[in-house]
Amino acid sequence: MKQQRLGSTGLEVSDVGLGTFEWGHRVDAPVAQRLVDDFVSAGGNLVELPSSGTHAAGVVSQLRLPEQIVLIARVGVSMSEPSHIDVGLGRARILTQVDALLAATGRTHIDVLVLDVFDAEVDRAETASAIETLLTLGKVRYVGVSHHAGWQLAEMRGAGVPISCAIAEYSLLNREAEQDLLPAADYAGVGLIAGAGLGRGVLSDKYRGGTPQDSRFAGELSDYVGAYLDERSARVLAGVRKAAAALGVTTTDIALAFNRHRGVAASLVSARTPEQLAQVIGSDVELEPEIAEVLDQIS
Repeated sequence: MKQQRLGSTGLEVSDVGLGTFEWGHRVDAPVAQRLVDDFVSAGGNLVELPSSGTHAAGVVSQLRLPEQIVLIARVGVSMSEPSHIDVGLGRARILTQVDALLAATGRTHIDVLVLDVFDAEVDRAETASAIETLLTLGKVRYVGVSHHAGWQLAEMRGAGVPISCAIAEYSLLNREAEQDLLPAADYAGVGLIAGAGLGRGVLSDKYRGGTPQDSRFAGELSDYVGAYLDERSARVLAGVRKAAAALGVTTTDIALAFNRHRGVAASLVSARTPEQLAQVIGSDVELEPEIAEVLDQIS
């Protein structure tokens, strides 16, 4: 894996980030520790906690995390109960959630705090003030956003929130960020971190021969994955297979290489097993302009 600057900051991150969506559910602490060890050995350093990731945070608190790990955690969304979601970026919510994250993970600071919602009702100055407090106290080192449009990113920066990165779903199967967010981020020197960098797992081609029983599509996330098992995605994946065959690599290699070619700072993947992770951390394919152009056209 390569290390590169996150936007215009001095923070260096690996071009593949380790998502922890399944930690505390289908990934227990011993497996998570092996994933982290393998990831770091291959040059990785970016670990991301999901929104309302209390289960994942509890697993993190049990692990031996090397100093070079860059931990991303989110605030702004909370679930008081499974059927009720609270959102907002008020001062009290932000400060309370950061303290809860630090207590849950056993860490003294969060490397990148992500504002996981755009709050149109709270004065931006209040949000900016809360962030300034956290930065001053050393509880947070960098700030990012997620689920923000380009104009919302600009508005938050204009209010004084020092945004260094934006997280948005991005892959050969979903390039919506290019329409609005990516141009705004490029202009502002904000790095893009691609969520679901493998198209919710579809670009790994795991569903070509059917549905693996341990896959997300076979479980409670069938709708989430199924959105990318349509005819359009099948056409894109067919082109990805051709590119992979021509280069003698895997579809995973092509998917990650495309993101790097498009200037993505890091692609998040949520490997559940060391075997899945091995396919990702060994991927270092660089696309020739001609192949990148074809992939651009078909997707």
